[in-house]
Amino acid sequence: MSILNDLIIILSVSAVVLFISTKLKLPSIVGFLAAGALVGPYGIELISEAEQVNVMAEIGILLLLFSIGIEFSLGKLIESRKYVLIGGALQVGLSILFFFVAALLVGLATRPAIFVGMLFAMSSTAIVLQIFQERGWMNTLFGKTSVSILIFQDIVIIPMMLATPYLTANGSAESGSFSKVLLGLLMVVVVVFAARKIVPTVIRSIVHTRNQELFLITVIVICFATAFITQQMGLKLALGAFLAGLIISESEYSFEALKNIMPFKKIFTALFFISVGMLLNLNFVLGHAALLLGLTFLVMLIKFAIIAPTAFFLNIGFRNAIVSGLVLCQVGEFAFILSKVGLEAQLLSDFTYQTFLAVSILSMIASAILIGYAPHLAERWSKWELWPIRWVGANDKICLPTPCGLSNHTVIIGFGPGGRRIARFLSKRKKPMALIEKNERNILEEDHRYAEVFIGDAKEVDVLKRAGVEAAEQIIITVPEAAVAEDITIKIRKLNHHANIIVRTKYEEETEQLQKLGADQVVPEEISVADTIMASI
Repeated sequence: MSILNDLIIILSVSAVVLFISTKLKLPSIVGFLAAGALVGPYGIELISEAEQVNVMAEIGILLLLFSIGIEFSLGKLIESRKYVLIGGALQVGLSILFFFVAALLVGLATRPAIFVGMLFAMSSTAIVLQIFQERGWMNTLFGKTSVSILIFQDIVIIPMMLATPYLTANGSAESGSFSKVLLGLLMVVVVVFAARKIVPTVIRSIVHTRNQELFLITVIVICFATAFITQQMGLKLALGAFLAGLIISESEYSFEALKNIMPFKKIFTALFFISVGMLLNLNFVLGHAALLLGLTFLVMLIKFAIIAPTAFFLNIGFRNAIVSGLVLCQVGEFAFILSKVGLEAQLLSDFTYQTFLAVSILSMIASAILIGYAPHLAERWSKWELWPIRWVGANDKICLPTPCGLSNHTVIIGFGPGGRRIARFLSKRKKPMALIEKNERNILEEDHRYAEVFIGDAKEVDVLKRAGVEAAEQIIITVPEAAVAEDITIKIRKLNHHANIIVRTKYEEETEQLQKLGADQVVPEEISVADTIMASI
């Protein structure tokens, strides 16, 4: 029963820490790492069986890489090839070189120094994407550049993990390395064939049974079976999970697969980051606080000094390059995955590993605060006369999403099936409207030329202001989660005291609370469904 006891402790502490990190507007990863450090063997020692937690953390790594494989789009890669291949390769290559030299200067041997360079080349996809989605920055020039570089990092982590064992002292003498490369190439060929010919047909047949459980089990079996076969061939489990995701990505039901796997991914990846946090020695952090803070600043400064010129080389202008450098200067979550592989290969001493963990976590915390101010800082720095050259190009202006020019219009928050029906209805009556949607995929599924569209999280006041909520006549909230709808309603009512706010909710019992918070009209799903059924009887 010890594993159940550990899970209860981990999830309970995580809930408390996540609540605090949410209030402080820090990314959830920071909360998970802090929770692990708190309950682990170097904290208050609440966890007795860390090994069992690590087993579940391994599942988290598999599901994380599996989901990346599903989201990976060859077409998107080709479309952004300049930013992904050139920008990503330059950033990763230069980062490895600079940190390799720095590691040599502080006394590390050549092979561990190369590995340290690989670790610090990674940036945090999870933190950057979360903040970009919340603020509606995904389609800005610096947003596209930063995300493209992150895509390259996510891809290159696989060959890095494969190369790590060969950096050990006996790595060059290890037999069968050539055969493993051939096996890897063979696996890629098999994956391409399965993705094109076999899996789409199988998944289509499963979908036609209309059995959701069967679909979910099939997707998980494809993930774990591919990972297991890859391991049996002498390659990494993580590579198999990524390849399994690529197989699924070629099916027209890839989004459905991702939607089904996401809750499991979130839980198990949370356990992974908690397990990483459990490895952090708090006494080590307190005993070397000045050194760690200095190293964190130095690492972020070096990464900024590499990424900003790289982004500028891509012809996005001085200011956008500065923002990209500030956005990507932290150490990323995939570095934790890679560090575990390096730890197994004995490439990191305990001191080096603890230093890496502490610097990475501190850089994530600092970055979570820094990213929000990045455009403002870039604007101020661009006015200084201290630069040796004026890095000004045609794309120098930072084009943040512009505010809505409408007034007395309708704002629809949530562009799912319900939001789309309402939008079509209003467009037929020539009503001016603005749409707010967090998931860009929902926007792409519908012709929305009849409205101004704002990609971002409606819980953010900046996003609401850009959609012109302050001047709106009517606001319709169609998001399904009651807590989210309540939060949005409060913020809208503070911005606009006169607009008619209509809120969709699931249950009638939620009506009173929403009305207290400022909603003029609440439409419970269970009542509207009952009315529709009675009308058809």
